Amino acid sequence: MIYRFKKTFIGVGGREYINNPKLSFPEHVKIRRKGTDPKSGQPYASASGAFMETSSIAARLRCSPSAARQYLHRHGVRFRIVRKSTGSLTLCWRRLDVERLLTAREPVCRRAPLHYVNMEEAVRYLGVVRSYVYRLVKKGLLREYRCRIKTARGFRVRCFYHREDLEHIKLHVLHKR
Repeated sequence: MIYRFKKTFIGVGGREYINNPKLSFPEHVKIRRKGTDPKSGQPYASASGAFMETSSIAARLRCSPSAARQYLHRHGVRFRIVRKSTGSLTLCWRRLDVERLLTAREPVCRRAPLHYVNMEEAVRYLGVVRSYVYRLVKKGLLREYRCRIKTARGFRVRCFYHREDLEHIKLHVLHKR
């Protein structure tokens, strides 16, 4: 008979998936949660200077704390769960990861920069499909400028393409086809 086991022995809340008397799990392994103290399984008592609270990051990102948490989780920023003096729990994020992420973020602009066109104009000018424009950017033949523009639904990342590069591609690259 073939037995199929879950990939991990310990599940959410310390539930043991394999009920075997010969297997025993240390208590700190059973109660371990991501972001908690590995020895006790409890939240950290305080965050050092190497960590930032979600509210301060949300203020810098100009968004809600919920949106900031989603953004930081999506980009894999390391965190700790810390118990405040009031008794409530808070997430504190690793400062180096947050700073690296914020410096790599696209700048905010109000309109397209000079000498750059958006995707629709680039596709119309070259007479190709969007995927071909993406391929040209990936090959390094077309310069791309990425920035965040405020729309009715919040900030959105938009890509713009250099007009001189488009002219060069139309004359030299597409002429050979």
